[in-house]
Amino acid sequence: MKTIDEIQEEYPADYIFTTEEFEELMHPDEDGFSEIEFIDSFGYFHDGYELTEISVDPYTFDEYKDKYPYVVWRKV
Repeated sequence: MKTIDEIQEEYPADYIFTTEEFEELMHPDEDGFSEIEFIDSFGYFHDGYELTEISVDPYTFDEYKDKYPYVVWRKV
């Protein structure tokens, strides 16, 4: 399985998170703000070897979070 650094070399302009990190950033803090913006941003799950075509969204995240170790996230 590739490391975050190896994935970052393939996608240098993107943010690479573990799914656990992404999940923490996705949930609002005590002030109601989330570190992850789904407006003007998008991402795909990464299986540790290749980028998948499964997009990350707050409604289906729980369905895939345990199957994929990484999220490749991009701001538009």
